[in-house]
Amino acid sequence: MAKVEDQARFRRVFRYYRYIEADAFAQYLHEMSLKGWHLKEWKLWLEFEKGESRDIEYAVEVFLKGSEMDVKPGADAEEYAEYCRAAGWEFVDSRRRFCIFRKIAEDAIPIVTEEERFKNIRKAEWKRCLMSVLTGVFILGMSAVQLSGVDAVLILFSNMLLLPGLTLAVLFACEILQCIVLAVWCIKAGKKVRAGEHPSYGKSREKYVWYAMAAIILIELTVVWGKAGGGGSAVTLWIFLGITAAVLLGIGFYRPARRENWALQLAAGVGIGVIWVIGMGIIFIQGIGQETGLVKVETDGKIILPDEEKLPLVLTDYTQTEEAVTLAHYSELSSVFGTMMSGAVEYGEPSSEEDSGDGTDADQGWQRLAYTVYRTDVPWILDLVWKEELESGDPEGYGWITETDADSGYDRWHAEKVMRRDWEENMVYVRYEDAVLTLYATEPPRGEQIDIVREKLGL
Repeated sequence: MAKVEDQARFRRVFRYYRYIEADAFAQYLHEMSLKGWHLKEWKLWLEFEKGESRDIEYAVEVFLKGSEMDVKPGADAEEYAEYCRAAGWEFVDSRRRFCIFRKIAEDAIPIVTEEERFKNIRKAEWKRCLMSVLTGVFILGMSAVQLSGVDAVLILFSNMLLLPGLTLAVLFACEILQCIVLAVWCIKAGKKVRAGEHPSYGKSREKYVWYAMAAIILIELTVVWGKAGGGGSAVTLWIFLGITAAVLLGIGFYRPARRENWALQLAAGVGIGVIWVIGMGIIFIQGIGQETGLVKVETDGKIILPDEEKLPLVLTDYTQTEEAVTLAHYSELSSVFGTMMSGAVEYGEPSSEEDSGDGTDADQGWQRLAYTVYRTDVPWILDLVWKEELESGDPEGYGWITETDADSGYDRWHAEKVMRRDWEENMVYVRYEDAVLTLYATEPPRGEQIDIVREKLGL
């Protein structure tokens, strides 16, 4: 019963205002007072207490000695409040660099001059904007470090990796755009102040664009990561979002002072950063782990389902072998740019680690087939894939990879270009208009066998 009465007596409202919306903030508090809701305190939310309808005038000022880290009034703010009370304004609460006052004297004078108010709002807004840009640079840098060991081609063909990068880039671009818009506003508002006019500190529609973008991004990440990561990545994302929200709610509810509890807030800030870095790492690992995997083999050499059906091409499709399958691997990535499919299958056992992979007689019948097919309609991505594959095949740049002759039998690939290693004919690189194939085989396909490979791989 008591809880019901408290709910009827108090109302909690989540509202966010920028410093250039100071007048809109004050107007909102005034309208609430006309409805009988009077501001009691400002935690993470605005808490109103029910009372009689009153026409209360509020003033929302920017206190430059405050900090974005402030969640309650500090000593400087309390001292500032005493000065304002003498001017006819009662201090209500403060958060960040905002200070809220209600008018208690009919002859109350303005807390600051128009010029001082403009300078305070301009400085606070620029500090907030630049801090957002620096935060964006930090997050982009951390993301770049996380992805530094991932091949650029892999990123382009994986929505799991591509979407977060594009999202961060778009958000960072929006932050830069917001700074440009702020610069234009400062110029216009400054001209009004110098002309003796009152600049507009009303409601900004930009934040609603940000809210919409945040909602769209969360939906996209949930859908894409849920699909690519089998649901685990999306769940991990929301778990870490929940942890972050819990930390912010805890700080907002208990309201530790900045100076007295700086260590707590610093630890919370660093903790949120660490949580996100670890969380993103887990999400990436989960996603890639779902998209790529090793196909295990039974004792009799039969490939375990369901990945057996995924391999579009095996060695026995175009040639014969008496050896049993000892290893098989399949992976598939997809993005808005195209797809990347890799497959590998081995037969028999190599005689030693040193001999593994060279296809010599010492391998006692060991055979291997490995291939990767890239498909995209974007020419520059196909050029990048082709360049990267040729460079990885000849890392020292010795010119070992050369174009095949027209009469060498490779024309059966029906491709724009076919390359191979000079000393190793079992490694071939094939370029099509919308695809690139790299294929290694201890017994490479010849003649009509190439036709079978093309048909199996859809080339």
